[in-house]
Amino acid sequence: MATSERIRPAPVIIEAALNGGRSRREHPGVPCTPAEVAAAALDAADAGASIVHIHARSGDEWSASPAWYADAISLIRRSESAPLVSITSLRPAGVPGNAVVSLLDVLCRGRRTAPDLISVNLGHIVSWRPPAPFAPMPPARATDHFTNDHNDLIAILTACDRFGVTPELGVMDLGFINNAVALRAEGVLAERPWFLVELDSPAYGSGRQVAASTAEDYDVLASRVRAQFPNAALAAHGVDAPGYAVLRRALADGGHLRVGFEDSIVLPDGVRADTNVDLVHWAVQAAEKAGRPIADTEEARRITSG
Repeated sequence: MATSERIRPAPVIIEAALNGGRSRREHPGVPCTPAEVAAAALDAADAGASIVHIHARSGDEWSASPAWYADAISLIRRSESAPLVSITSLRPAGVPGNAVVSLLDVLCRGRRTAPDLISVNLGHIVSWRPPAPFAPMPPARATDHFTNDHNDLIAILTACDRFGVTPELGVMDLGFINNAVALRAEGVLAERPWFLVELDSPAYGSGRQVAASTAEDYDVLASRVRAQFPNAALAAHGVDAPGYAVLRRALADGGHLRVGFEDSIVLPDGVRADTNVDLVHWAVQAAEKAGRPIADTEEARRITSG
């Protein structure tokens, strides 16, 4: 076969998770306002990201403000080179799934403010907060809950189908894959879903009751996703410096990458990144070293939409 006829290596999507719940106390450059997030999104796209993932914020606090999202998305879409926009369905305990449905209903009334994707964690997330300094042993540790019960997931996934928004199916442990299989049987998952394998614990013993940021844990989750959903595409991320082992394994494994301040504010050597662009640049260089081209926005849309 002539060189010109060789099969092109699979392109890699780089998704930039720009803020998440990251506090400005951790990094002063975390974008929080719609204007800051839009500027960071376009910078990330110029650097090579084809998807940006954003969380509405009220200062350093969680928010699901439709006005915030509408402002941020419309500002991003002013650019001819705008990336795909993903928002989150993550919410504190006590906020029902129907709040996410209402958010999508408002945003999807016009193309200018409709997200392309929304992250949907396929189960409950439980995390013990770090103990206070000089706490007695055993320390008292508060517990945070981020819930998605069955009715929440059915409502959100049904709304995604109705509004034409692609769900990013968050898988953080084996039970989440079990839930995905059940939801497929109930007819609410696409034939070729888009999964996000989230190794959201920096290490065993951290108190986050999800899989740790290790290549070994990535292998387990990615292999189980592919066994149950052989036609699905998946991206992966870890947390902080340990997360780069996950990213490298995903890249070698044919997966896609998520980077950004939501997941890490440091580079692999532990040096603090100045902006999200530094993390996107790392992903671009890693992909190029692996011989994989960078997916553009239309390729990302095709891959994620199945």
